[in-house]
Amino acid sequence: MPARIPRVTHTEAIVLSHRRLGDADRIVTFLTPHRGKVDAVAKGVLRPRSKLAGHLEPLTRVDVLLAHGRSLDIVTQAQMLDGWPGLHIDLDRLSSAMYLLEVTDRLTLDRGHGDDNLDAAPMYGLLNASLIRLARGDGTHLATRTFEMALLEISGFRPEWRHCVACDTPIDTARANWSSLAGGVVCPECQHIHPEAVAIAATVLKVLRVIQNGPYEEAARVRLNPELAAGLEAVMHALMRATTERALVSAQFISEARRAGVAAR
Repeated sequence: MPARIPRVTHTEAIVLSHRRLGDADRIVTFLTPHRGKVDAVAKGVLRPRSKLAGHLEPLTRVDVLLAHGRSLDIVTQAQMLDGWPGLHIDLDRLSSAMYLLEVTDRLTLDRGHGDDNLDAAPMYGLLNASLIRLARGDGTHLATRTFEMALLEISGFRPEWRHCVACDTPIDTARANWSSLAGGVVCPECQHIHPEAVAIAATVLKVLRVIQNGPYEEAARVRLNPELAAGLEAVMHALMRATTERALVSAQFISEARRAGVAAR
């Protein structure tokens, strides 16, 4: 016999997003360590006197009690554990954090009531650690790029930065092209197989290899000048768009905000 589904779930969670449901309710999307992504209804949260409202905003880590309903869970209790206040005093960090939430949402499957034994702890731990790094003042580009790389790994979309995705030949960083659709580098001999592949700067490719294969502390020693940081961001945003198969609103906002900041100087 299948295991009986518990009537309630008590779990830690990170709020990824929410959307309105009727006049007073919201559907809140959580990332949890043992059920993955879960949608739940927060009843009455839009009413002025709601006790749940401040605890269920995106970019909050909460202790939450979810009652299982027919189609969606229902939030019965929620208590904020962390709001990462350091993110809210810097637009670049805040927009980068929202980007982390968006790509996590896109690359995580919705889970039904029968998935309470899902091991989503690696993804949950990655998102939590990355938000802590952004909030405490780590380099925004470094924290974001290491998150993207690890998220792709966990999700089964590990990009290939060392060998040609078509023929598995080791790639010289000085002669590399890359394809977001193929998910990695392409050697000159296989360019006809992936005509969409474009050149990638040797320095960008070297840093991508360091981020993918080394611990966070090793990658943190890499000095990113503006040109290198922009190159890394362009490659990873293109890769994330191709992997999620849709435009990423937060990534576009980051690019526009950075361009506006440069123009204002």
